[in-house]
Parts: sequence; C-alpha cells; structure tokens
Amino acid sequence: MQTYSREIAVIDDCWNRIGVWSRAANRCPKLQETVHCRNCPVFAAAARKIFEGRPLPPDYLDEWRHHFAEPPPARRVPGHSSVLVFRVGGEALSLPISIVDEICQPEVIHRLPHYASVVLRGIVNVHGQLRLCFAMAELLGIEDSPFEPNGKRRGFPRMMVIRHRESRFAMLVDEVLGSLRHAQDELLPVPASLSRSLAKFMLGILRDGERSVGVLDEKVMFQAMEKSLK
Repeated sequence: MQTYSREIAVIDDCWNRIGVWSRAANRCPKLQETVHCRNCPVFAAAARKIFEGRPLPPDYLDEWRHHFAEPPPARRVPGHSSVLVFRVGGEALSLPISIVDEICQPEVIHRLPHYASVVLRGIVNVHGQLRLCFAMAELLGIEDSPFEPNGKRRGFPRMMVIRHRESRFAMLVDEVLGSLRHAQDELLPVPASLSRSLAKFMLGILRDGERSVGVLDEKVMFQAMEKSLK
C-alpha cells in the first residue's frame, strides 16, 4: 500500500491534560462516572474526528481491488484426519467427524409397518425431521454387552445423526467418547483376532492411550445400510 502524509485535525486532548494519562492534581470530574477516558464520549468523539476525516490516498480503491482479485495461495492439506469415537457393545469405534451432523439423546423409535429388520429399527423425529434409525450393533454384528471393556457398566446411550450424500440417518450407539485427531500413517492393520463380521467394516486401528479404536469405512457401512432396506 502507498504511504502518504496528512495534517492531523486539531483536537483538545483533555485526556492528556486532566485525564487518566495526565499528572495534574485536579482530574476531570467526569472520571467519577466514566472511570476511564476511553469510556468518555469526548474521547470517542475525538477519535471519530481523526479517523472519519482521513482522506483516502490516491489509487486506494484500485489497490485493494487488485489485492482481493488475486487468487488465494495454494493451501497445503495436512495429512491428518479427525474422527468421532464412540462405543458399541465392548468395541470402541470411530467415524469421520465430517459426516456427523449431530449427537443427541435417543428419541422414540416408531417401527415401520410390515417391515421386520434387526438393523433398521424404524423412524425417529429429530427436530421435526423424520430420519431412518439404524442399530449400529446389529449392523456391524457386535454382540450387545452391558459392560465396557474395563468392566464398568455401560451408560449414556446416544443417537448420532450422520450424513450420506443428501440423506441423513440416525444411528444408535452405547456411548460417545469424544474426538480423536490422527495422521494417516498412525493407522494400524486390523488384527486377525477381530471377528470377520466386524473386520469387513474396518479401515484400521488407532491407539488412543491404552485404548484401541477401530476406524470404520463409512462407504462399506452405508452400503450395508442400503442393503438392509431392500
């Protein structure tokens, strides 16, 4: 930007003479009400007088127009991903945070007439919108367990609203544990000891302290959900 000089408007800088920045014995009586000069309307009016009367330098608008017309610098996409960690039965699993719209308490599930499916539980009303509700445990083939892996009793069931293309679905999980950020090279292979029914949904395993977190392949999961609707 160009530099230029101008003559500053003459103002009465009472804040330097009798205000908080002065050493005068008798201070401004308005300080009893305003406490500080920056709260005084006289100080604010002086600021407006300085800045509102500032003339624009030559070619000011053209320079800013050219500045904003330039393409933004190429952004470097970091090799990290963020996932939402939740528990289903005794398994700690995760999905990309980017596909999770909302986490809420389970709503009343209304079964679909003449439709029997252990995976598709029915429909729920989420903020006035009807969503198909799926049971994550049955979808992934995980046995239900009233206990966590550490032996504590499970609690705080939650319903996650997830997004697939233009559709939204509700998923029932036993508990939401938080978020986890990881690099791509931190993803470990799926252990051979994992059941085949669950392993086919997994991209890999993450270590979160002493806890192992399974990273689900959302594409495979959505394909299984679509299959359950047929």
